[in-house]
Amino acid sequence: MQFMYVDESGDPGVYTGSNSPHFILSGLILSETEWNRTLRELSDFKRYCRDTYGLPIGTELHASELIRIKSIDDYRKIRKADRLRLLEDFTQNVASIFRSGKVLNVCFDKKSHPKLAEFQTIAWTRLIQRYDTYLRKSVNDQGVIFADDTDEPLIRQLLRKMRAYNPVPNQYGGGYRMVPTDRILEDVIMKASDRSYFIQAADAVAHCLYRREYVKGSLRKFRVERYFDHLEPILLKKAAASDPLGIVRK
Repeated sequence: MQFMYVDESGDPGVYTGSNSPHFILSGLILSETEWNRTLRELSDFKRYCRDTYGLPIGTELHASELIRIKSIDDYRKIRKADRLRLLEDFTQNVASIFRSGKVLNVCFDKKSHPKLAEFQTIAWTRLIQRYDTYLRKSVNDQGVIFADDTDEPLIRQLLRKMRAYNPVPNQYGGGYRMVPTDRILEDVIMKASDRSYFIQAADAVAHCLYRREYVKGSLRKFRVERYFDHLEPILLKKAAASDPLGIVRK
């Protein structure tokens, strides 16, 4: 059995100039045989954060708040440079802790898709298709999906539909073939990120991909746009052959 933990960055609406210019989904995939080890090492990292940065073990690791605090008061006790060092530490440790797993990324630049009115459905469709392909062709296994709280009815209906109707363009020539997503069991299971170290790790991946794609000048001195590079060894590059990092973009 394979588990995929998913979080998103950005909002799914059309870009208006005042909202996010992107919508990203990142999924961390690991085998059930690695789950206990992975949890132990994530727990070890939380203790490291306590001892090194003074962050209480029970405080959620939330990438965007580490950069710009909004509601997590425990972060206010840590200097910004140290918070960003903590985030880089986390991305490095995600690559190490999930060393036997994979990271699957879907990233839509909204300006590149002016005809799309809603990005969540198409992004989740791409994520589900790639995960199902990975289960079928790479590991010959079945899987489940856990996600941070999102539009549960939409995702549930989408996955159920794709089990029966999932047209995929033919690789050579025109037309489509039907490839039901029959390797993914159950509906997507929603979990609050503050209750799951695994979804917190997926949050870090998604946000660091956002920072790589949309570089902010004021953060260059901290090299935030380079944090995503630490994940290169575990990226599922087969997910998009046209992209050097396997990021699905259309």
